[in-house]
Amino acid sequence: MADYIYLDNYSKKGELGIHRHVFDQLVTSSLRRVKGIAKSEKLMKRTQFIILNRPVQTYIVRGIVHIWIYIDVTKGKNIQSVVSEIQKEVYNSLLLITEQIPVNVQVKVESII
Repeated sequence: MADYIYLDNYSKKGELGIHRHVFDQLVTSSLRRVKGIAKSEKLMKRTQFIILNRPVQTYIVRGIVHIWIYIDVTKGKNIQSVVSEIQKEVYNSLLLITEQIPVNVQVKVESII
């Protein structure tokens, strides 16, 4: 498992290395834009229906950034639409920033509350 992923600089002045913790922060900031996500059960409001179960985990294996997001969803919500919305938001925000890095975003529903 690598700690950095390297981007080629097209002006031929070197490579840019991005640490996996940077991806953690980027994903966490992009999750704030998804409606209904709370950081913890204590901070949950009535309009929120998703809780982050644990911190975002990022691994870099063979040049691919693997991102794991664990959530709890309240009863009565469509789990497939929630998961696809989170995956789409995270993927689009990383695509805008890095442009060329392959990303694998996995969202796992730990429990229904």
